[in-house]
Amino acid sequence: MGPEQLKIFQCRSCGQPVSFEHVACANCGTQLVFNASRIDLTKLESHQACRNREIIGCNWCVEGEDWYCSSCDLTRTTPDLGNTRHVMLWRRMEEAKRRLLYDLRRLGLPLESRGGAPVAFDMLSDEVSPILTGHLSGLITLNLAEADDVEREARRVAFREPYRTLLGHFRHEIGHFYWDLLVDGTTFQGPFKLIFGDDTQDYQTAINTYYGRSDRSYDRMGFISEYATSHPWEDWAETFAHFLHIVSTLDSLAGLPLALNERARQTLTDPYLESDFEALLALWMPLARGINELNRSLGMSDAYPFDISPAVKGKLHLVHMAISAFREQQKLAA
Repeated sequence: MGPEQLKIFQCRSCGQPVSFEHVACANCGTQLVFNASRIDLTKLESHQACRNREIIGCNWCVEGEDWYCSSCDLTRTTPDLGNTRHVMLWRRMEEAKRRLLYDLRRLGLPLESRGGAPVAFDMLSDEVSPILTGHLSGLITLNLAEADDVEREARRVAFREPYRTLLGHFRHEIGHFYWDLLVDGTTFQGPFKLIFGDDTQDYQTAINTYYGRSDRSYDRMGFISEYATSHPWEDWAETFAHFLHIVSTLDSLAGLPLALNERARQTLTDPYLESDFEALLALWMPLARGINELNRSLGMSDAYPFDISPAVKGKLHLVHMAISAFREQQKLAA
């Protein structure tokens, strides 16, 4: 894929910049559709719209004779569409999922396990029975309440989390799937144990212990978040999500009218495929400080309320190495 596909999408009719989420150009009204295979936003008239376009504003096109796009097709269970609130929240869920799938395609990561089982999503409401967000063998379950800003903020405060977003949930849960693919049984399992800890410790016991703790303090130099301390698998998932935060935000930076040195411009050609981890971090650290300062000047909370310590940097580096190694193996096997 060339760099012309990777930064700013433009309306094919008037040339004005349009965002990844747009269904129509705000300037000329041209109906737009995203082609996931080509990573391109183009005119709807040349493609067939996803059947969910009218229902939830899905702006992806279908491929072949399918009724649903490659993103909506991964949703195994949807909420009760007779409830207008559910439809609104499901719309937000699918929008975040499309952004996640965009990240994964740019990274060159597959959406199926080694055995060929595809990733799938259940989007459920806890109005009848409690729903826990989680991952099991490629099936990602998400609580519809996480798409409600008020509900999500209440949970963020209750769980003492500095940051809780819908997209962050998607990126975290898919991280569990990629631990199975990128680490488990690979040459990275040994380094993982050294850096993240012993993943063979009983998971449920560790989680119960985490939620039963009265002392909520933790080693901020060793972990990116409090939840990362619960078990090495959760530490990996949290770190994986942060890696996606970093490369996605740097990719957005590439389209802004900023003065950059030559090495920075090289990195921003495609942050998702940048082989030099240090170059990614060299750009990310001042950017994170900058966006936090911008938020503060608007009276808002920090956009990225985290510090990347040397230990966390090492964990992020392992995520980067595991993704890069997998991508290289796929090239050799092709």
